[in-house]
Amino acid sequence: MKRILLACLLALAVAPGTFVRSEIPPPDFTSPVTIERIETDPARAGPLVLDSAWVLSSANDHFGGYSAMIAWKKDEFLAANDAGRLMHLPRPDRSSAAPRLDKFLNFERADKSHVDVESLAFDPRSGEVWAGLEWAQQIIRFAPGLQMRAQVRPDEMKDWGGNSGPESLVRLKDGRFVVIEERALADGLHEALLFPGDPTSGAEPLRFVFQGRDGYRPSDASLLPNGKMVVLLRGVRLGLPLHFPAMLVIADPAGIQKDEVLPSTFLARIDEPFPTENYEGLAVTDEGGNWALWLISDDNFASYQRTLLLKLVWDVNGGRARQKARR
Repeated sequence: MKRILLACLLALAVAPGTFVRSEIPPPDFTSPVTIERIETDPARAGPLVLDSAWVLSSANDHFGGYSAMIAWKKDEFLAANDAGRLMHLPRPDRSSAAPRLDKFLNFERADKSHVDVESLAFDPRSGEVWAGLEWAQQIIRFAPGLQMRAQVRPDEMKDWGGNSGPESLVRLKDGRFVVIEERALADGLHEALLFPGDPTSGAEPLRFVFQGRDGYRPSDASLLPNGKMVVLLRGVRLGLPLHFPAMLVIADPAGIQKDEVLPSTFLARIDEPFPTENYEGLAVTDEGGNWALWLISDDNFASYQRTLLLKLVWDVNGGRARQKARR
């Protein structure tokens, strides 16, 4: 009996949290989001130059986990996360306004399969927004005010990976849509669909295969001003801490053919000395002569990861891109 008592006392001494727990704090849905420019070393990858980097943070329980981003209204991005929540993000290079958190899908659902937004697309003429949800393998169309208008679960997506579904969604200039599955058919090859118009209209898509790169998976894609697609590929390297190398490739949707592989060309590798994180969101802006590629990272709601925003400048006129002076 004495040994049992001593064992119990020892267990209490080394693991007091097992029996004495702190009161769980109430949810925080009011804390603001702060955004701060961070100092970085000069970095260049191919034609891309690191212009600026920012870190975003908040104690708000609706913040974090951003897996998709679009250039939305004038000088504002729209980012969506794994819990169906939104962030209105003013361009920090042009505005000092704070980001604002908002509803997108039903917050109250605890089941991630109903709210895990992994991709966004936007029609600048109509103002409509489309979201791709993995687990549900669903595409939803929203009105300009972000009210849900239509949704579809295409048969062609029903067997896509639960945690690796429609990770990339792009609306082309002619109104067609490209959707790319994150899960690989084989190393570097991913199933993809080309819809002839709005996916929620029920139109049958054309199947093709997107060529990524071995060891990487597509995490987002966006349309370049020249009509080609830029695709963000994300890798994972095990270790402490985890390392997330990223790569950008270019694909021309004019080359899409049924059941054929759409090739891609290497653009840049985003790794050290660039600030490294789990980049899953990509947006493109036309800077009047140059293009800017914006990356946002998914912190997986983990305290040891960060939500970073990068601005990469691409001097498409062939001149030497220069970093802007730090403010």
